[in-house]
Amino acid sequence: MVSHVQLEHDILGKTAGSTVNISDGGMLLLVDAMVQQAFPEESSIKLCLLDSINPEIIFTGRVARNTGYGLGVHLLAYEFDGEPYPISELRRQWFMSQADFTS
Repeated sequence: MVSHVQLEHDILGKTAGSTVNISDGGMLLLVDAMVQQAFPEESSIKLCLLDSINPEIIFTGRVARNTGYGLGVHLLAYEFDGEPYPISELRRQWFMSQADFTS
C-alpha cells in the first residue's frame, strides 16, 4: 500500500513523496532525485502522513539510509496539537487501541 507524505526541508520547503513500507520504527520514502539529494544520511527530517486518519501529526526522524531505493527514515518523535511526544508514546497508544478491539 502506498501512502502519500509531505516532507519539510529548510531550503526546499514542503515537498511531496510516498512511502511503500511503514514499520514500527520507520519507513521507506520514495521521493524525486532532487529531494533525495537534499537529505543525506544522518540528516533530520520532518514529515506528515497525508493519508492518515490524523494527517496533522508531524513526525520527526533521521535518515538512516539514502540509496537507489529511496530514503530509509528512522522515526524518533512526533508532534500533535503543538505538543511533542516520543515515538514510544504513539506505540503505546496503538497497542492500547488494539487491546480495545480484542477484549
